[in-house]
Amino acid sequence: MQPEIYGQVRYVYQETEDDIEIVIEGDSVWVKELVSDLSLSEKGWLQPIKDGINLEETENGSESLKTEDEFVGSMGPTPDPSKIPIILRPIGSLDIDSKLESYGAAAQEPPTIEELAEEFDQLEAPEPKSGPLISDPMSEAWLAELFKIALSRFGVTTLPFDTIEAVASEKMSDMEGMELELWLEKLYRMGKLMKKTAGSDISFGPIPSWMNS
Repeated sequence: MQPEIYGQVRYVYQETEDDIEIVIEGDSVWVKELVSDLSLSEKGWLQPIKDGINLEETENGSESLKTEDEFVGSMGPTPDPSKIPIILRPIGSLDIDSKLESYGAAAQEPPTIEELAEEFDQLEAPEPKSGPLISDPMSEAWLAELFKIALSRFGVTTLPFDTIEAVASEKMSDMEGMELELWLEKLYRMGKLMKKTAGSDISFGPIPSWMNS
C-alpha cells in the first residue's frame, strides 16, 4: 500500500494498450478528490513533486511523507548571541578548586593511614570471596572491605600501595613488601583491580564487578 503523501503531488496513470496517460498536479487533498471522482483511486501512482521530503508517523502507524518546509515553524526561536554571557579573565587565572568548592563538588582529601586504620579495625570479619580464580578468599574479602571504606567514607577510588600495606597487611595473610605488591599486581592482571602509577608511586583501586562478586 502506498503511504499517505501531503503537500504538492503529482498523480500519474498510464495504460499503454489504449495509449492513455493521465497526469494531475496540485495540492494532495484536491488531487485525491479528483482521482476519486474519476474512479482511479486503485490505479496509477501518487508522488511528491517538492524536494526535501521527510517522513512522519501517521495515526495508524504507517509512514507518511511531509515536506521540510512544514517543519520550519517548530524549530524554536532564533539564537540570540547577545544573551550568551561573556567572561574574560587572564589565561591561567581560573581557580578550579575554589569553583568546585563553591558548588559543593570539591575533591575530598585522601584519608591518612590513621583514619583508614581506625575505620578498618572496627570491621567484623567479612564473608570470604568465592569463585574458581580465587586463591586467598579472606585476603580478597578484607581488601574489598578496605576499598569500600575508602570510597564510602572518604570518596577516593584508589589507595597507595603503602597505605594498603600499613592498614590491611595483618588481615591479608600478613603479606607485605614485594609479596603483597606481587599479589595486588596479580589481581590487577586478572581484571579485579585497577592500577595507577605516578613516578615510583603505585596505587590500586577496585573494579566494580569484583567488589560486587
